[in-house]
Amino acid sequence: MGLRLSLVRLLPVGAALLLTCSSLTAGLTPPTTLEIHFKGHRFTPLKVAVPAGVPLVLKVVNDSAERIEFESFKLNREKVVEAGQTLVLHLPALKPGAFDFFDDFHSDVPEGEILAR
Repeated sequence: MGLRLSLVRLLPVGAALLLTCSSLTAGLTPPTTLEIHFKGHRFTPLKVAVPAGVPLVLKVVNDSAERIEFESFKLNREKVVEAGQTLVLHLPALKPGAFDFFDDFHSDVPEGEILAR
């Protein structure tokens, strides 16, 4: 009987904890997904806008037959992407502003820009 009484007393505590956890996760903003392709010595799209203050999943798809190095000083990222491969970067919420990116292996590739607003 003592165990049953203890469980009954803990039930409201457990329910309150469950409500608190669900309300915390309800306020999370799902990430925005952005896909950039590399082909013909250029990124497509070259310039793109994303919402500021929202986490970003950035997919860099290398559709070319050569390796590239996706680099961005402002995003603090530098990653090699092999031919035919996809790089997936999980970025925190971006502050409003412009974030450059380029292929560090090929200086003739135009620089791209992610604009967070």
